[in-house]
Amino acid sequence: MTVPSTLIGLAIWFIGSAGLLAAVTGTVVSSEGTPIEHARVGVDGDSVVTFTDVEGSFRLEEVGPPLEITVSHPRFSTQSVKIPAAGEELVVIVLEPKQEYYEEIAVSANRGEENFSPVSVAASVIQPEDSVAPPTDLTEMVSQVPSVSENGQGGLFQTYSIRGVSRQRVLTLVSGMRIVSDRRAGTSGSFVDPLLMGSVDVLRGPSSTYWGSGALGGVVQVFPRRFDDWSVASGYASQGNEWNLAAGWGKGGWSAGVAHRQAGDSETPAGETLNSAFKQTSGTVQGSWSSGHYQYDLQAVASAGRDIGKANTDFPERTTIYPEENHLLVRFGMRSEADWSLDAWIHPNDLETHVLESEVSESTVDNSAFDLGLNWQKQIQIGPKVMTRFGLDYFGRRSVDADETTEDLISGEVLRQQTLDSGTEDEAAAYGALEWNWGSTVVLAGGRFTWDRQTNADQPSVTNTAGSGFVGAVVPLGNGFEFVSNAGTGLRFPSLSERFFSGVTGRGEVVGNPNLDPERSLSLDAGLHWYGKSLYLSGYIFHNDISDYIERVEVEPDLLTFVNLTSGTIQGVELEGFYQFNGAWSFSFGGHLIDGENDMNEPLADIPANRAYLGGKWSAGKWMWEGRWEQRAERSDFGSGEKPIPAASLLSMSLAYQVREDLAITLTGRNLLDEEYFNSADRKVALSPGRAIGLALRWTRRP
Repeated sequence: MTVPSTLIGLAIWFIGSAGLLAAVTGTVVSSEGTPIEHARVGVDGDSVVTFTDVEGSFRLEEVGPPLEITVSHPRFSTQSVKIPAAGEELVVIVLEPKQEYYEEIAVSANRGEENFSPVSVAASVIQPEDSVAPPTDLTEMVSQVPSVSENGQGGLFQTYSIRGVSRQRVLTLVSGMRIVSDRRAGTSGSFVDPLLMGSVDVLRGPSSTYWGSGALGGVVQVFPRRFDDWSVASGYASQGNEWNLAAGWGKGGWSAGVAHRQAGDSETPAGETLNSAFKQTSGTVQGSWSSGHYQYDLQAVASAGRDIGKANTDFPERTTIYPEENHLLVRFGMRSEADWSLDAWIHPNDLETHVLESEVSESTVDNSAFDLGLNWQKQIQIGPKVMTRFGLDYFGRRSVDADETTEDLISGEVLRQQTLDSGTEDEAAAYGALEWNWGSTVVLAGGRFTWDRQTNADQPSVTNTAGSGFVGAVVPLGNGFEFVSNAGTGLRFPSLSERFFSGVTGRGEVVGNPNLDPERSLSLDAGLHWYGKSLYLSGYIFHNDISDYIERVEVEPDLLTFVNLTSGTIQGVELEGFYQFNGAWSFSFGGHLIDGENDMNEPLADIPANRAYLGGKWSAGKWMWEGRWEQRAERSDFGSGEKPIPAASLLSMSLAYQVREDLAITLTGRNLLDEEYFNSADRKVALSPGRAIGLALRWTRRP
């Protein structure tokens, strides 16, 4: 990948005349015009220091030329610029990155998108186009990040955990739109084809103050790809004879893409059939334009999935198929030059579940809902050292229905029931945060107050209110070191399904519990980053106490319900690093150790196996190679609904050749050791697919 040098443009405006103290204002941006946040701007020989804000802007008070300004950032070599006299309007400084990799690390998650997450939070940005191998699904992409792992059972609906927190406690967003599923296993953004994903943000740690209920463990946010011109991609994988085809177009402020992907049943290394077939078609349309003092953007994402199999150990005696899954997301956004924004969106969605118990019974559950949201946010700079953001947030659900039909195949008796009947949810919140620059230290603090009400048919409504907050700090230590820390509370209201749904699911019979209390958490973490000339290191320790932990428990075989555990504690360590050996070779490495127990000192469910990884990239001329080895430890202690899983060694590689400037071909191998392994400890998880060989073509017209 070619990464341009970072260019810092300092637009300097002097107020007053020479010899008088005034103010110096400016902006710090990359060569592509992206604002750079938290670059340190100081006056040599003076105590006047400030940091750039989220827009890359800064202001130095009570200074005037002549003077010398020094701009520094842990990831770049420091440069200085002399301001000889008043009247200079533009000074350009080129800061060379200590290594190319640092230009890929966002100061906070995805600076190219609207994002209100604190810069102190552990964040990773995944760019699918940066990988040699074309991505296969969202879960595979995010599980490359330390402390992020697969969770639940396999197949297209595979979900993920962050720092040992999973299911409804991890929030999934598509361009700020909250995705809610009535599946007890949790939510996944898998309905967006990975070839249509532009970037994926992964925030590790509770983010309820910013994103609302459900962000106890963190946030996975998908941003659809914006095409610049015509682009076509196609691929094939041996497992399940999977194939895909995608096309995109973009011009000016508009972009559109469509993708189709389908596969048959895959196989384990032992040759056992996995119920993992599916068909899926998805598309995106995006547009942006300006008028007067406002910037507008419109976005639509649509997806239709058909005959999606659930791969678990019940198959083939008990077969679960999702005959239909449909999504339509439409968002309209408005940005003002006065630093406020307004977003409104809708999301009608439906899911059909079909469960066949061989020669015993056949059940169909139809879920449907209409979700919507509204967010208004304002940013104000309070002097040179303090910035505040505050806003109002609303998330709602309407017409949440679950209709179940069960036929006894022996007697022929048919039972029909509506297990969710016109369910509704309203969640409204006010939030705000302050950011102080104290010397070279950045301190952040914020809070959120949330009101929530849920109803279902003629049952009594349930209303809850709760507050959440956080405090964080970023402390440059010199010599490329940076210390970060966070303390925050998390919040999750029980879902409509957990409270009110009673019926058949893909893993058995479930009985809802309307008396559930909201989950709360208190999380602490501390991290240390080091930006060397060739080596980057980042490590975190974290501790998360969750009270009123909502756990799925088995009352009897294949009969489940939900209860509040008194408390649960999750703690761990995560490490990631990158080494730029030379212009051709680079290496990445990392891993995590995570442990979780309830108040009875029993293992919590969904805690992933400890793991470590080592990856490498090589490029020379028209050739590119990428490989990754991952070692997963065995997990002998397990929680409710789980089983012990053995250790595993996983190896994947990809080799790409640039046939010409606009055409590339890629050969990929996954699970090359044909390892028999489970990707989670779920009691019903089946062995993962065996070795898969893939071939992909990608053509992109260059403007």
